[in-house]
Amino acid sequence: MPRLIRHRRGFSVAELLITLSMLSIIGFVVSRLVIGQQRFFQRANEQMGMRRELRTAMSLIPADLRAVSSSGGDLTAFGNDSVQFRAVIGTSIICGKVNATTMSLPPLDMARNTLTSWYSKPEEGDTAWVFNDALSHGAEDDEWKPLRITEVETLASDCNPSPYLDTTLDATKVRYRVTVASDIGDSVTMGSAIRFTRSTRYTLRQKTSGAWYIHRSEYLNGEWTAPVVVGGPYAPPVGGGEGGMRFAYFDSLGAPVTGLGNSRRVSRIDLLLRARGQRSSGPFGTTSTENTDSLALRIALRNRQ
Repeated sequence: MPRLIRHRRGFSVAELLITLSMLSIIGFVVSRLVIGQQRFFQRANEQMGMRRELRTAMSLIPADLRAVSSSGGDLTAFGNDSVQFRAVIGTSIICGKVNATTMSLPPLDMARNTLTSWYSKPEEGDTAWVFNDALSHGAEDDEWKPLRITEVETLASDCNPSPYLDTTLDATKVRYRVTVASDIGDSVTMGSAIRFTRSTRYTLRQKTSGAWYIHRSEYLNGEWTAPVVVGGPYAPPVGGGEGGMRFAYFDSLGAPVTGLGNSRRVSRIDLLLRARGQRSSGPFGTTSTENTDSLALRIALRNRQ
């Protein structure tokens, strides 16, 4: 009986063309989805980075400015894209007077009380504000007396004995002895409050990369320290204060305050930050786009409401 021979047919040219066309369409759609996802995650990561930088500035600048007493002259210079002021770096009380220009402070880690706290250790050139409780005319002549610090010593024996320290538990704890440039005064006695300030400023500065960052610097030992980056990058400064960092100043009635001569009227500082991230690709088939974000704050100053 003869064998049946079956011939297997291949694909026709038309079938191959249809198959290749379908595969190319599917590949195009898949590649578009993959590229779109990559660009989405790139932009999302850039947005998170900008918001992180905004939160950093938001946690630092308002904390410094809220402690400013404009009525006490703490605002020493200000403009649309910078501000200079006396920042509070610590508070304490006087637990002993060594002589007319030297006073002792309790240690930081007292066993039973907390009377001293530092944001930054006081240094030569800082200002000590002692509460001058003049007894002759009641409260109306009381004042915070500014004294320039000339020396800060670290000791383990001052203020012993003292009503503020435990004679046993606090006997050898480290404390500071502060010397100032002028007479403390007889009305400043043991137990008087004291706070410490240091001249500080925030500016928007350009780095070698060309990007703009917020910088913070302090005045120590007769000169400004090297600016330290707070956050960025931000939009560059432009005319009218519309750049990456914009300050606006208002009195207690909401009226704008301009000019350093009116600095004691400032009750509120508004701050607008405009972060600028890296350029990233836009939607599929488009050019790259610039990532931006912004944050607005209102900062009420101490003793001005």
